[in-house]
Amino acid sequence: MEALLRAFWGMIPVSAVALPYALIGWPLLAARRRRRLPVRYATATAGVDSAACLVAFLVLCLVTMPVGDSAESTLDLVPGADITAAFGNDGSLWQVIGNVLLLCPLGALLPMRVRRLRTLLRVALAALVASVLVEGTQYLIHDGRVTSTDDVLLNTVGATLGAALSRRGWRWLDVPPVPVVVPVVIPSPRRTICEAPTLTLRVPRSVWDKRYAAIAHPERQ
Repeated sequence: MEALLRAFWGMIPVSAVALPYALIGWPLLAARRRRRLPVRYATATAGVDSAACLVAFLVLCLVTMPVGDSAESTLDLVPGADITAAFGNDGSLWQVIGNVLLLCPLGALLPMRVRRLRTLLRVALAALVASVLVEGTQYLIHDGRVTSTDDVLLNTVGATLGAALSRRGWRWLDVPPVPVVVPVVIPSPRRTICEAPTLTLRVPRSVWDKRYAAIAHPERQ
């Protein structure tokens, strides 16, 4: 435990500085999302995003922090060598546990927000690629760490384990689709225009002759 604290003592002040920023960013992000999401989903998704960003930042600081007095990186490409040595008399089991827990929180949180990672195989592949990039960066920056294939395998197992533990809660933060109300236009019944009745007025010829005679021939009156 003392060796572990000596190796990673620098993470204590880094965590103390990064944690308040995450706690402040959580309600701010939730308040922004409440404009278009219900309060429950806005708060929950903002919390998960803040936690994932915090964990990713701490992992980045952890893997790039120099260890020991040596400025050279060691390359170990024999699978299983570090794990076997860790279970030996002079080995450190904390190293194995730390590599398993390194990407476990991200493996549990990311599938809740990224739907394309909602299978254990995809989480394992993403963790494998991320771990290879991390180990390659450690070797290139020469921070005194050991670049090992066992670290890649342990990180992948840890991320897959975190995804398996949170598998039942992957869909808890999915926002339910808002039903779209389509107005139904009911056609009005066709109106039948009533035709005006045609009245046939039959004027007696005697009356017509008298009126016509009065108009055409006033002298006949």
